[in-house]
Amino acid sequence: MTEDHSSCIRVSDAKMCNFCHSKNIIKNGTTKTKKQQYFCKNCNRRFIEFYSYKAYHSNINSDIIKFTKEGLGIRSIARILNISTTTLFKRILSIAKTIIPPKIIYGQSYELDEMRIFIRKKSNPQWLVYAIHKNTKSIIGFNIGKRTNKTLNTVIKTLIHSEPEKIYTDRLRNYRYLIPKEIHSTKRFGTNSIERMNLNIRTNLKRLNRRTICFSKSNIILHSILKIYFGVAAFFNNSCIKN
Repeated sequence: MTEDHSSCIRVSDAKMCNFCHSKNIIKNGTTKTKKQQYFCKNCNRRFIEFYSYKAYHSNINSDIIKFTKEGLGIRSIARILNISTTTLFKRILSIAKTIIPPKIIYGQSYELDEMRIFIRKKSNPQWLVYAIHKNTKSIIGFNIGKRTNKTLNTVIKTLIHSEPEKIYTDRLRNYRYLIPKEIHSTKRFGTNSIERMNLNIRTNLKRLNRRTICFSKSNIILHSILKIYFGVAAFFNNSCIKN
């Protein structure tokens, strides 16, 4: 890996303050890592010769995506890449924002299911609601929230907007009132693929394992992790296309 120093120019070369760009700077001892420290008499701020910022590596984002899909936790990724957890959080949020939402084809069949998870503590259960294409098994979209009609309907509305041939679900009562009867199916084995997907997700992402000490502290981070893992954006941002 090569490091990009374009954003961390050495003070000894520029001979100016990193903050106010004043020339009125003096040396001010060294850090624990033996880097020269400077003091600006103009803005009264201290700074060092240069910052060895590992997050400037050109392929850092691709590594974060790769490790996230492999199920590594935040601290594990930060240790491997030698960056701070704060920097990693910012990168994950940034990567998630750039993911392009998929386009949904009209007249297809989908499987829909919800998976129980928890955030911060086990007394705060949440549900991951998501849909997959019946044939391709690709993730169409997802939502996170309480097990209510509002949470379910965020995904269901877009499915209905795409004029689906069938929507396969389990026998959860809420689906009866949210999905039109003529396109709703609860037949046996109708949700086999998405049930298998539930197992894959729990196996690959430690934070979603059933019996684990790992958990998500933030709904925003969990949402971003799932966007990276699924490779799709939130379902309510999706658009539809005709065949």
